[in-house]
Amino acid sequence: MNKIYTGNGDFGFTSLPKMHKKISKTEFVFEILGTFDELEVCLGFLHSAQLGEVRKMAVEVQKDLLSLGSIISSGEKISRDANEKWEKRIKELEEMIDYFEAKNDPIKNFVLPGGCRESSFLHLARVTCRKLERMVFSYLKKNKDKAFIGKYLNRLSDLLFVMSRYSNKRLGFEDKIWNNKE
Repeated sequence: MNKIYTGNGDFGFTSLPKMHKKISKTEFVFEILGTFDELEVCLGFLHSAQLGEVRKMAVEVQKDLLSLGSIISSGEKISRDANEKWEKRIKELEEMIDYFEAKNDPIKNFVLPGGCRESSFLHLARVTCRKLERMVFSYLKKNKDKAFIGKYLNRLSDLLFVMSRYSNKRLGFEDKIWNNKE
């Protein structure tokens, strides 16, 4: 039986796929990969969501995030075909955003995160996605061929926001609107 532990990282060094040398676990790439993992965990809470469309989105996006993380960890250049595939996926996210946003009431002020369980987890995923997006844009300064990753994360955070509001509405919770005048 294979063991989950190897001891190889006990002194703060590890390696990435396709890399033939050990690198420090403090390298920025591990912050990015760890935040991909955090976002995937946030979405995992939604596997038990009451709304089927929320459950489906969570699983689809988790798969996307694993693929995007593997692109970063591989260090390889991106082909035109791969770039086009991701641009198509970004368009699909935009269509999902439009679909869910059309079902929401218009807002003029900030929404306080919360409401139903699904909405709260979607907001948690959204802020984790925004954190990851900031990290990825820093990474992209030296890896411009992977710009679609930042674009994907930007759309994803918008999708998570509109779905949080949609979940509240569908499950009978009102959005709490922040009013600076109160």
